Amino acid sequence: MTSSRHALVIAAQCPDLDFLAELEDAARSFHAVLTEPNGGACATSHSTRTLLYGEIGQTEIEQAIRAAARAAGTASGVLVLALLGHGITSGGNLYFMAGDSRCGELTTTVDVASMLKQVVETPGLSGIITIMDTCHAAGAAPEVKAIATGIRQGNTRLSLLMGAGVAEEAFDLRFSRTITKILQKGVERAAERLSPEAVLEAVRLDGGAVGQDIHRMEWDGAQFEETGLWLAYNQRHTVRQAERLLGPMAHTALARVFPAWGTAPGALDDVRQLDAVEKETVALEPQHGAQARALIDAIRHCMRTRALLGAWPGSELTSKLLKRSLVAAAPQADELPTTAGNDLLRDAVEYLRLRAPLVGQGLVIPLVRFVTSLAAATGVPVGHPDLRQWAADVGADIDLNDAWEGWAERTRDMRLRLIVSLHAAVSDEWPESLTAWLLDGNIHYQHQEFPCRPDRSGVEQQIGSALRWASDLAESLDVPLKRVEIAAPAQLLVLWRPEDTYYGRRLGDRHDVVLRWSDRMQPPEHLFWINDEARENLRTMEAAECGQRVHWLEESDTRPDGELQVRLDRRPKGQAVALGHHHAKLGDIMVTLLAASPIVLWPEGGSGQVSEDTRRYVDESWHQLPGKFSTAYRERRQSSSEQASESSSPLVRDGLHRLRAVWDDLDYLDFCRWFKKYTTEGETP
Repeated sequence: MTSSRHALVIAAQCPDLDFLAELEDAARSFHAVLTEPNGGACATSHSTRTLLYGEIGQTEIEQAIRAAARAAGTASGVLVLALLGHGITSGGNLYFMAGDSRCGELTTTVDVASMLKQVVETPGLSGIITIMDTCHAAGAAPEVKAIATGIRQGNTRLSLLMGAGVAEEAFDLRFSRTITKILQKGVERAAERLSPEAVLEAVRLDGGAVGQDIHRMEWDGAQFEETGLWLAYNQRHTVRQAERLLGPMAHTALARVFPAWGTAPGALDDVRQLDAVEKETVALEPQHGAQARALIDAIRHCMRTRALLGAWPGSELTSKLLKRSLVAAAPQADELPTTAGNDLLRDAVEYLRLRAPLVGQGLVIPLVRFVTSLAAATGVPVGHPDLRQWAADVGADIDLNDAWEGWAERTRDMRLRLIVSLHAAVSDEWPESLTAWLLDGNIHYQHQEFPCRPDRSGVEQQIGSALRWASDLAESLDVPLKRVEIAAPAQLLVLWRPEDTYYGRRLGDRHDVVLRWSDRMQPPEHLFWINDEARENLRTMEAAECGQRVHWLEESDTRPDGELQVRLDRRPKGQAVALGHHHAKLGDIMVTLLAASPIVLWPEGGSGQVSEDTRRYVDESWHQLPGKFSTAYRERRQSSSEQASESSSPLVRDGLHRLRAVWDDLDYLDFCRWFKKYTTEGETP
């Protein structure tokens, strides 16, 4: 039986030193893996707080560590303590920097070695594992003699993992991030429970903390402990693999109806064992019994679908493809799974079968759409026998046909793109002509120039003309035109809402409108590098498994301009740029923002600060953007026209409609590359 396990993760920002942009994200991820029941298995129900981050004071940190040790001691348990942030050294000792610490005053810092020496003596405490991800981390080790001659006479246990040498700096929270990754994915040929030693060896082999010396200190003077200290269950161990056949969503649903089964990991490691569970439904009341049998059917569908995907007849499945298909299967859903790899496959299937079905919709419809999307992307034909057998097993023969038909229609709807460019504009002046291209996929179909009066009214009038021209071409191809991209200089992007263009109808009511930066078509001499860097940034964003997708800049970050560039250069790779406030001189800094990131978000004027809920919602909805912005704008206009309250629309409630966005994706960068080649060859686009 696993003894009680408690966790405490502390990630302190210190204003006296550099701001650590990735600190909160690293702390949350580490805390999540430590408290995952099938991972670190640390409890979160005890009275002390288990995750602290931000500008936490010295006294608060020390009190939190002592309180966590007492709580673990009272339960005769183990404490897993992680300290992430800045550290300074004096006399070879490590001093952890709190929110109110000052580099020149050690009395304002946390003396880590002294603190560990104290808490390891906590009555009842079975042991403590400490992870230090700071500069000079190896200075955290207390003297062995002090433990051996302490109150408990050495009858205690301490494992200390340190991510840098006494004289070394630590970079980008590499150490704790690498440990998080290892605990999430497991270690081949290691024991069921990962010891600190096994984790440290895996960190070295992984290379995630390359350039830093990794250290480990162990003290084990406990005389009667049956198991050694361990950090987490090994996700690659055969026993754990069986336990993970069902994911958190299925376990939660099962536990509500059958507590004895749902709370026992690994109890259902075979589809046939569901028969034993189903027998228990006979004793239930009719309504409860019907609900229980429906849940068992749903879990069977999940298991059958995972069996299909595990022996998938098409090309290799990837996390990126799974995410894209998940969004396609549940386009209106929120809080989609953010895991990766095999965990994402499991979680996506359970989400689509257990949570995504809408009222009035068939229960297997989202799951069928997911499988159809994967099949279309990996070359599996509609009539493939594996696909047909799966559909029959889950009772979705006709649903599969309908999903294929719907997929073909959506593919057809997204085939054509109209790009209308204002690249002839100079600075914040309106141009005297527009150029429009109709693209069939990424292939140039036709283009046309439209002279216009150099003001907003004249430009919008000719956007209507360009739309009519493109719509006639689309009709001749018998393909609808849904996508419209407006490319404009930075100053005009700030001032203008192209989706509100009125030509008898409002442009954004019938089309998805995306804003692009026209300077990418012909980059100025001093910005020749922007498209190559944008490609690199986009690929890093796509490779990111989950977490914070956007780097938010506050008002203090955007002035003066010199500091803004420093902030942009230091932001985490793979994050878009966004303003958390409406900048009074947004037009003056927009070029700087766009040069730094292919995706830039900002609140429209009068919106005030962007709320934490909206920021979180952007992360959760990332794979549905930028299309979801168009939906949010439509819902806001609909709410306005009906004089309805803003709470009537989920997207309006989440504040997405108040955000503006320039979204220069890989498709647009490919177009810019074609445009550059086209104009270089001496032709007029």
